[in-house]
Amino acid sequence: MSVDGSTELLPLRTWFGLRWRGYDRDEVDDYVAELEAELRLVIADRNASEARAEALASRLASIQEENAALQDGLHRICLTPIDPKGLPERLARMVALADEERREVLRDAQLKALMIVGEAEQRARRLDEEAAAEREEIREDFRLAMSARRAEAMRALAELRNAARDEADRIVAEAKVQTLRIE
Repeated sequence: MSVDGSTELLPLRTWFGLRWRGYDRDEVDDYVAELEAELRLVIADRNASEARAEALASRLASIQEENAALQDGLHRICLTPIDPKGLPERLARMVALADEERREVLRDAQLKALMIVGEAEQRARRLDEEAAAEREEIREDFRLAMSARRAEAMRALAELRNAARDEADRIVAEAKVQTLRIE
């Protein structure tokens, strides 16, 4: 039971009879004695609940340990190979068949693993070849692009050279005209 401002723990009496010098002492003493008795009962209940909870927790821990031990035993038993000599003929045959099936499953798994590895290697080779071809294509594209840029740069340089020569020829011609005027 929760205790908060709206819920009372016990139905507490909140009034006492008035006497000449305050409250009736006997009434207050009786009330306090009743409260103490109620509190002792509540404390005893709480202590009993705590003891029961501890006992249950201890029992739970021992059951969990026992369960773990049983699981370990079961695991050990399942991993222990069965000796066919100790089994009746029918069970021995079933064990032999199960062992043969286990070997077949293992053999199939190994074959599948080899096939998968082979396929992965072929795929890796194919991807390597594709990557090499793509690298070569990129190199060729780069070489062509650089050749085109080089040709463009050479053309631009030739145009600049021609423009500079034309300008120089014009300046020389102007200088000659000027020198002729001056003379």
